[in-house]
Amino acid sequence: MNLESVIEKRGQHCAEELRFVRKLILDSHLGIKESVKYGLPFFSLKRVLAYMDVQKGRPIVAFMNGTKFGELSKELDFTKRVRVGHFFLDNLDDERHEILCALIDVAVEYDLKNF
Repeated sequence: MNLESVIEKRGQHCAEELRFVRKLILDSHLGIKESVKYGLPFFSLKRVLAYMDVQKGRPIVAFMNGTKFGELSKELDFTKRVRVGHFFLDNLDDERHEILCALIDVAVEYDLKNF
């Protein structure tokens, strides 16, 4: 199953946001690999950095080890999760776009330093 078909299955109404974030993540570091696990798009460098999903009709990117992102951790929703923080992709204005880019950069940096 290719990543594009997975994105389409997650919700056509969210496909544009998911494609946009996919490009941001892949462009953030040449070593990032994408794969499909559990029917979701996953991104990894040394270890899994993030995955994308649609939950309750809202597109998200979930960051592994999000609690280790310093001040940026407060931008993530950790409801019922210990390490994985969700960032909602709907209503992605300029400010939220900057936050998303910073989260991606911190996730890459954390992975490179710690694994």
